[in-house]
Amino acid sequence: MARKDDADPRPIRRLLRRLIKAPAAWALVWPMALLVTSYFAYSHWFSAYFAAQHQGIDPANIEITAPHEYVRTDVVEDVNRWAHFGELSSLDREATPKIASAFKNHPWIRDVRSVVKLPGGKFRVEVDYRRPVASFHVTGDPQYMREIESHLSSLGMPTHGKADEMYFPLDGEGHMLPTENISTEEVRRLIQIEVKNIYPTGVEGTLFGDKRVESAATLANLLSAVSDRIQIAKIMVSGDPRMNIVPQLSLVTGTNTKLLWGSPPGMEQPNERGAKAKLTDLLSGNFVPDGDLRIATGGPGQIH
Repeated sequence: MARKDDADPRPIRRLLRRLIKAPAAWALVWPMALLVTSYFAYSHWFSAYFAAQHQGIDPANIEITAPHEYVRTDVVEDVNRWAHFGELSSLDREATPKIASAFKNHPWIRDVRSVVKLPGGKFRVEVDYRRPVASFHVTGDPQYMREIESHLSSLGMPTHGKADEMYFPLDGEGHMLPTENISTEEVRRLIQIEVKNIYPTGVEGTLFGDKRVESAATLANLLSAVSDRIQIAKIMVSGDPRMNIVPQLSLVTGTNTKLLWGSPPGMEQPNERGAKAKLTDLLSGNFVPDGDLRIATGGPGQIH
């Protein structure tokens, strides 16, 4: 039994001291408890939820520049077939360049201008599309055409003697374009490029594989811009290509008028007029049939 003398002579002061210290202690306990609780909540629930929301990119969340009238396929779905967006996390720091690289490989895409990440795991992809301006028409000597038909038959693509009815759409740089959902009639209405005894070595989305055809495609790109005013039916290569480092191109108009254009735009030779002067003559009818646009003739003519 404690003695009276052992009792605290100041019990009230001691009680007040305990009350003062108690809130300070709780002020440390509660934040620690909150941190521990938050950690376990994140580890067991929120992290799983967050990962589930960003474990893959839904193709439906990718917006792309509206295509032109010749692109009749779902470009995003096409790219998803080989890029597997569902395996790419939107949290990946390399997500945007990976998406850009995937779209750059599509045969209809000329360039990817930007990929922008949007809220909610969405992406906006801005692209430049390739546009058909010409079609390569397969032509050649009888023996060569038979060889082409035999080769295609061996690949399981028989032409049934109609290899000369084959057309390949090209863009203004000479890239081969998809023919899916594009009718043969549409392709034939494009400016035709004819170079005998050659067949494309490229595949869709790559260059044709022959400098002469690719040069003709650059000219077709220029002429297609004014197709509402002049009608060019064909572009062909003139002269012996072994004698000309730069291909020399000829035109056949819609009225079967033949003209020598000369070098592709931007590749003019010394003393040769530029593409602008040649085009001005075409638009104004300032030419003579079978004339040479490389030099000024001053002769009136008419294109229909």
